[in-house]
Amino acid sequence: MSNRIIELQKIFQSSTKPLWWRHPRSAFYLYPFYGLMAVAVVAPLLYIPNAVRGIKAKK
Repeated sequence: MSNRIIELQKIFQSSTKPLWWRHPRSAFYLYPFYGLMAVAVVAPLLYIPNAVRGIKAKK
């Protein structure tokens, strides 16, 4: 395993992107995270109209 510290340091210091987007593999981590976050935020919002009307979930 080669030592890539200098190479990665050049990438991180020369980039103007936000820190969490600077690594070459960051998209592989961030896109699934953003997708799961969107589902986790939207799913409860879909229940709000039923909660306001007092409709209970079917068992």
